[in-house]
Amino acid sequence: MTEISARVVPTAVMATISTVFPGFLIGALSVQVGDELQVSDARYGWLLGGFFLAAAAGSRVTGALVQRIGPRRQMSAALAATAVVQLLIATTIDSFNGLVILLGCAGFANAANQTAVNLALTRAKLPRLGLAIAIKQSGMPTASMLAGFSVPAIALTVGWRWAYVGGALVACGSLLMVRREIKPFEVTDRRGSVVVSSRRSLLIAAVSGFFLAFCAGALNAWTVESGVDAGLGEGTAGLMLSLGAASGIALRLIAGTRVDTMNIRPFRVAGLTVLVGAVGMAMLSNRSGGIHVGATVVAFAGGWIWPVFSNFGIMRTNKEAAGAASGVTQTGVFVGVFVAPVLTGWLIDTWGFSTMWLVVAASAVLGAIAALVVADEF
Repeated sequence: MTEISARVVPTAVMATISTVFPGFLIGALSVQVGDELQVSDARYGWLLGGFFLAAAAGSRVTGALVQRIGPRRQMSAALAATAVVQLLIATTIDSFNGLVILLGCAGFANAANQTAVNLALTRAKLPRLGLAIAIKQSGMPTASMLAGFSVPAIALTVGWRWAYVGGALVACGSLLMVRREIKPFEVTDRRGSVVVSSRRSLLIAAVSGFFLAFCAGALNAWTVESGVDAGLGEGTAGLMLSLGAASGIALRLIAGTRVDTMNIRPFRVAGLTVLVGAVGMAMLSNRSGGIHVGATVVAFAGGWIWPVFSNFGIMRTNKEAAGAASGVTQTGVFVGVFVAPVLTGWLIDTWGFSTMWLVVAASAVLGAIAALVVADEF
């Protein structure tokens, strides 16, 4: 096996941002795209939901595939597909159904990329795997932050389609990084690629990921529109999404400096921090603009830090089969993010934002409990 470049970490971050960005962006653009396509909140939820449903469908398959073809090939294909899809969205879309299909393609590419990135990091034999995972996981809220900035910077100036042109350019740049920094290698020891964790522990981790990702998906999908409903301007609400995501980035990086040496089990930390985030999610049920601002920061800070700890636990336990193991657990995550906008969109249409945020807070508590149950397994 050819040694993977030590610069795999920044490459992994850029690749992560690039393939998840199309999904996060459609959530941030809910007001503009929804108005142009004339769809309700409940129907609009299928756009973000379709992205993550396709990711859920592809997670296990691509997790197994990357163990055979290697991260470089799979990341390259995923990034190329992501760039093409975003250009098609920007230039050809004039119907809701067409947008659902293209976002589904982008979601499948995202699943392929995420499992490949996980394997690339563990195979790089980095001295601080936990820190590397934290930096890589910061790519998720970074994508959300960029999506939030795109509302006042692009969508309200030159139009929402140009945000997807920008996303395509970023994906192309990430593809060049992958081709330069991720070296090809062949898997020569199939026995070393066997998943170590039990099926039971992986399934419980996937259930936890489902509930926690449900919360994260709701935060990304509705923070902007909920802020507008609470009395904030469209631009301000978009910036609030970016501020919340920025707090998530900062705390993930701080966690990364400690995760390799801490004595407490990573899944236990994940569960406890999510309980803090649940408080912020419950606070979002208040329809005051001022409270919405503070609650957004608390919800993102506590509700988005858990992937650092859960992914570290899974990848540390299954180093040589990180792609296959995370393919199982990520299925729960992607299903959760799929269900979130669909169910929460229906809740908004039926009972309003206050009820929706209380349901999201309850989901956070359930996910935290599941994480604590399986904490000793990872």
